[in-house]
Amino acid sequence: MSYIIFENIDDIGILTLNRYQKRNAINLEFMYELSKIISDIKNLDIKALLVKSSGNVFCSGGDIDYFATLDSKEKAKDMAFLMHNILNEIENLQIPTIACINGSAVGGGAEFILAFDIRFLQSDSFIQFKEIQMGVTTGWGGTYRLVNLVGRSKALEILLCARPIMPEEALSIGLINNYFDKEIIVQEALKFCKSFSKENLDLIKSIKTLVKESEHLNNFNAMALERDIFSDTWMLGKRQFVMDKFTKRRK
Repeated sequence: MSYIIFENIDDIGILTLNRYQKRNAINLEFMYELSKIISDIKNLDIKALLVKSSGNVFCSGGDIDYFATLDSKEKAKDMAFLMHNILNEIENLQIPTIACINGSAVGGGAEFILAFDIRFLQSDSFIQFKEIQMGVTTGWGGTYRLVNLVGRSKALEILLCARPIMPEEALSIGLINNYFDKEIIVQEALKFCKSFSKENLDLIKSIKTLVKESEHLNNFNAMALERDIFSDTWMLGKRQFVMDKFTKRRK
């Protein structure tokens, strides 16, 4: 049985974590499977990638049985390097990525969701960075991404206290974009994807590129990039269609 199921439905890629018997814990086979799917996605003309899970837990983090085999510093570092590469690949996809967190995300599972652009959390679930309780730090890029999302002080509090972060707090600190009840969360996540999936793929990619790059640029360079991308999108065709339609309406 595949640990991950991928479907392409109406130009929306849907990735389902399917190791529910193990609370969607991530082992080496899971990592390789995820890496292969993300690599394949780059060659598809999809307009968004949505990840959800089967079972009652979104992702419980690293598989304990697998982690028990990492009996040296070198093996632990190699595993972390592999996951860094995989999550960086997700983060650097040109299309918007959405984590539909339909169950709790704990430890490495909490780190996993931070690689996605948009996060929706199930209203009866939580996010928990419990690495300190396991005697380790984050190892999958979680600290870097958490600091960028919620700020240094709040990130330190979250990582030291290791308490479950419920939906209301997660929304208030910018850790998630919204939360929904169990019965509708997948539907709402798909609705979000469909709200822009009718648009030109190059335009969608351009918007994501502009947002992502602007995060790391100074004002001057960000404005220069915006001019370049704006002028490219000016020639995509929809702009002329909308202007013609507006002009005819005025007449």
